[in-house]
Amino acid sequence: MNAEVPRETELSASVAMTFDVLAWEMELAGARCIFLDSIIGAMMKAIPEAERGPFVEGMHTVDLLSQQLTSLSAFARRMSDSVPTDVSASVDRALSDITLGALADRMCSALGGEEKDINDREEAGDLDLF
Repeated sequence: MNAEVPRETELSASVAMTFDVLAWEMELAGARCIFLDSIIGAMMKAIPEAERGPFVEGMHTVDLLSQQLTSLSAFARRMSDSVPTDVSASVDRALSDITLGALADRMCSALGGEEKDINDREEAGDLDLF
């Protein structure tokens, strides 16, 4: 059984701001999809035409992912605009579920973690590159 250690200062943020930060992160992921799509397209030129099938399928998958992220971002932005600004929620536990350290740091900062001096996301995992 995992016992949570209570923090002296809990990080809460307006729901509107939380949706806005989430939308921004989805837009960043979408931009990375566009970059990946261009890399796959460039690689296809070096591959014989008969062997391009998986790359074409990969490009379609990345394009679909990019469209999905764009749509989810638009949804989150609309939700951000429709939620009263005085409605807040604790974001501590949700942030601690993020396994990419840089993502957790960006979101914690954007949601006010630095102002409350609680942007120590040591429990978040690091990005593993191979």
